Amino acid sequence: MRRAIIYSSSFAAILALAYLWPLLGGSGANDNTRGAMCIAGHCCCTARAEAADAAAAKGSQPRLTLDPNQFVGPVKEAYTFAEQHPEILAELHCYCGCDKAEGHQNLLDCYRGMHGASCEICTGEALLAKRMSEQGSPVDQIRDAIRRNFAQDN
Repeated sequence: MRRAIIYSSSFAAILALAYLWPLLGGSGANDNTRGAMCIAGHCCCTARAEAADAAAAKGSQPRLTLDPNQFVGPVKEAYTFAEQHPEILAELHCYCGCDKAEGHQNLLDCYRGMHGASCEICTGEALLAKRMSEQGSPVDQIRDAIRRNFAQDN
């Protein structure tokens, strides 16, 4: 029984690493993902930008976030908003501490990997940004509201 648990845990870890490898900066033969500082086609990593631009020319756009369909509930809603409006989340600071712990530069970085799925603060910030943007609030008002609601925790 122990052996089966060890094998299945190892298999799950290998699958997770294989899935997250490109997001963690690993490279592969078909590596056309953009780096952490890439927003709306502007990229700090020219090799990755060229590969992504070539993929875009072929009609396939690289993902800026993880696929929202792998999540449920409010987390799926947050990932969906991040996927649809990366330009908004790129303008917002995350107050969960991931900037120090994981090097995130903005709220969008939380949704490039699994961090946003396991952090209530990230989800709360994204959903607040979603509600406010749907009401027509500009980014500076969204930023102020997030600071008021989440900055005291960090």
